[in-house]
Amino acid sequence: MSQHVFVRNLGRMSYLSALEVQNQMANKIKESMNSKNPLKGILLLVEHDPPVYTIGIRTKQYTIKDEEILNKLGAEFYKTNRGGLITFHGLGQLVVYPILNLKLFEPSIKWYVSQIEQSVIDLCNQFGLKGETSPHTGVWVR
Repeated sequence: MSQHVFVRNLGRMSYLSALEVQNQMANKIKESMNSKNPLKGILLLVEHDPPVYTIGIRTKQYTIKDEEILNKLGAEFYKTNRGGLITFHGLGQLVVYPILNLKLFEPSIKWYVSQIEQSVIDLCNQFGLKGETSPHTGVWVR
């Protein structure tokens, strides 16, 4: 088994283009699961251009009017199959998409999210920034 999670910097890319790369990488990881050397995963780094709002499956219904307002602001708008609510990704914001074979990691989703948050806090510290968690999922920098 590969002991590494690989990192790929996609640079600036539209949401749909990045989603296509995510799907390709997920398929590669799935295909490797029954091999002698299954892939542990990959982290995709991207800055979305144009800016985008995505909504998850745990969100209120957004109307066409809401979507039009966001489009007039210069942002795209997509419904996704991820968990969570509405999220904005804009220029200058680095988005990390982890695509992992979770069977090769600790099985708890709560553990997984906690590890991601701690990794982001550690990375912030390396840049002299104080990242912290809150009752809401995510890492916040002031």
